[in-house]
Amino acid sequence: MNVPGAPYTSGGELAGRTTRLMLYALLAIILMSLDFRERWVDRARATAGLWVEPLVLLVEWPYQASARLGEALRSHRQLLAEARALRLDLAVVSAELMVLEELRQENAELRELLDAGQRPALGYVAAEVRRVDLNPFSHRILINRGSRDGLQPGQPVIDAHGLVGQVDEVFLHSARVILLTDPDHALPVRIERTGLRTIAYGSGLNAQMRLTDLPMNVDLQPGDVVLTSGLDGLFPAGLPVGRVDSVERPVGASFARADLRARGRPDRSRHLLVLDPIVERDEIQHPAPDPMPPEASEPDQSQSAAGDAAPADAAPSDAGGSL
Repeated sequence: MNVPGAPYTSGGELAGRTTRLMLYALLAIILMSLDFRERWVDRARATAGLWVEPLVLLVEWPYQASARLGEALRSHRQLLAEARALRLDLAVVSAELMVLEELRQENAELRELLDAGQRPALGYVAAEVRRVDLNPFSHRILINRGSRDGLQPGQPVIDAHGLVGQVDEVFLHSARVILLTDPDHALPVRIERTGLRTIAYGSGLNAQMRLTDLPMNVDLQPGDVVLTSGLDGLFPAGLPVGRVDSVERPVGASFARADLRARGRPDRSRHLLVLDPIVERDEIQHPAPDPMPPEASEPDQSQSAAGDAAPADAAPSDAGGSL
């Protein structure tokens, strides 16, 4: 039966189409079975990929070459700009160093006039962070320097930004450093703007310290720079500690409080410097000798004093990296 308006199809032609459809379906089933066992399609795809890949690379080559050329030009311009900036910074630093050298000479002359002792230079030992304490209530890190490198408990530790902490325990090849933010750490500090001396305590939070027991009328403002006071005998005076974040004066309280953000970044810095206070102690204990020659009646005493001072003088030279 033919539908009106549809092309006429005879019975034989319809049977032929049905037969071809069944043959195609059977052929597809056979090919799928063989491909499932022999992976012919995957092999054909891999072979075609080997032939097509060079063509794809040839088509993409101009774009990749232009991209690499543009990146090289951008890198070249960036390096030139950085070189110009570094030259400018070098000129500024050189000028500042000349001014500082003049100030150092004037300071030395004033100290000589006042008969005051010279401020000793500190040595240092370069160290690298080996492990971080995972205890959230203990802010300590382990560095790869120990007693073989001349480290001792109490030595200050700094990074490129400021004071980080101090050596707590020393082992043969490593040492444990307690950070300024540890709740068990306290540090005598000085406010740079006013000269006020107080104690900074670790808060147990990352990069935060606290100034407590401050007078209610204390002259302290957010942004004030906090430095080490040098009154504890371990930390040299003038090391940057941090900046004041906020000052609180609670109503009815006896003391004011302030939050301090530490300058050091032990959570980001991997390389640290351990200051060598042995140099400072030795220079203080063994001042420069009298230029006048000793009297003939005291040779034995001078030789004995030199023999006693020899081990102490040799200590800084054994510490790795001390200057």
